[in-house]
Amino acid sequence: MPSILAALLVLLLGLYADRTHAAPQEITGQVASGAWYRIAVPEGWQAGDAIVLYQHGFDLNPPEGPPDLGPLKDLALSEGYAVAASSFRTRGWALFHAIDDNRDLLEVFAQRFGAPGHMLPFGGSMGGLIALRLAEAEGFPPVPGVFTMCPAAAGARLWDTAIDLRLAYATVCQDAGELAHGQAPLWWTFDLDAIPDNLGDLSNLAGVIDNAVVIQTLAQVNRCTGINLPPSVRNQAMQRRLGQLMDFIHVSDEKFFLTNLGYSTFVLADLVRAPDKLAGRNPFMTAGVDYRDDAQIDAGIERMLADPGAWQALHAASDFGGRIGNAKVISLHTSRDQLVIPGNQDYISAVVPEAQRTLAIVAEDAPTHCGFNLAEGVAGWEALRAWMGGAPQPRVSDLQTLCTSLLAQAPDAGPCRFDPDAQVLPFDATVRPRAVAPLRPFGHSRHLQAPPSSGASRHLFPAGEGKSRPRLSADQDP
Repeated sequence: MPSILAALLVLLLGLYADRTHAAPQEITGQVASGAWYRIAVPEGWQAGDAIVLYQHGFDLNPPEGPPDLGPLKDLALSEGYAVAASSFRTRGWALFHAIDDNRDLLEVFAQRFGAPGHMLPFGGSMGGLIALRLAEAEGFPPVPGVFTMCPAAAGARLWDTAIDLRLAYATVCQDAGELAHGQAPLWWTFDLDAIPDNLGDLSNLAGVIDNAVVIQTLAQVNRCTGINLPPSVRNQAMQRRLGQLMDFIHVSDEKFFLTNLGYSTFVLADLVRAPDKLAGRNPFMTAGVDYRDDAQIDAGIERMLADPGAWQALHAASDFGGRIGNAKVISLHTSRDQLVIPGNQDYISAVVPEAQRTLAIVAEDAPTHCGFNLAEGVAGWEALRAWMGGAPQPRVSDLQTLCTSLLAQAPDAGPCRFDPDAQVLPFDATVRPRAVAPLRPFGHSRHLQAPPSSGASRHLFPAGEGKSRPRLSADQDP
């Protein structure tokens, strides 16, 4: 954690802690599945007390050691919570085993420190979805509250953007920059051995210059779109194709476009081909999807049906059903996120009663993924604690008031940008809807037209662009 952020945390802790705590006891290790863990327990914690289970965000790097405990670790420990986290046993989309990884984590915790009386799941991005899923999972301590930041709450539906972009790219760039094909019939995914193990959250894909597959992929993307060239030297065809693809997935920021394309290639390949995920089965359906806003793509995009077993496996692992009992949920989202779009909040409001959820948007001047300020994160956390303790349900305006009060002690931790009047574009207005389930069973994806010929972040809360200021960032806790 950067020293300036540590100093700000000390100031903020003074608002909530009225005594000096000894250093927490911290242990690390690895369980039989291969997942690593880190656990911190404050002085005086006893069996039956509460634990915060921190869920880290997406990371395509294989787990190689104990995870960090999140950007609110010090605050939670000062308030008497134990804090624990798993690295998860698998890289990438960890939903297939994340619940079991948290069970293993709690078993280690209980054996060493005693069983917690209740737990508070907390995470951002993919970790925010896992936090929500933990609240409805069986066999865990009671969950009075969940705190999520930019949660990937749409679950399996998120991946419809990835397959749409990959197939649209193949259509638009067929004769100028087509990407390498993988083993049939899943030609649109790279083979597993083509996926580097140092891509992290893909927020800096253009900076990976030590892998031949990445270099070749970026060269082809540049040939099609000129995205790594100064705009002034891109030819008209490059400009047209880049604008067409960005419009197709409703992205206005070129860095976010490249990150989304990384998910549509490297991450999609890991999701579909990895033995610990879908093991070479296609969960995606493009048959019947309305792409008529782009005539070229609508005419040329491959139409395919999903393997029903793969479709079911992805949705069963990834989708949040809202079966959380009386748990309270506070969920924050940055307004211009172009990776995990604000419309993901639709998937919370659709299944969690209004009296149990407070969903807040933080207004941004420039797009970020989870680019929250420190005071915004602390305000959300403290509002949830007060609500669980019997205070009235917080409104978005209450979060802004609490956040502003924190700045009296730590002015550099802001600004506070909660927007009570925010209007969020519905998820289905950005990610094209499709049939609820596959139409009929078959062994692999069924291709309704021939594929084109081949031519060729760990960051939980990245700071994004703009003026440098303290943020809840991955430098604190991947």
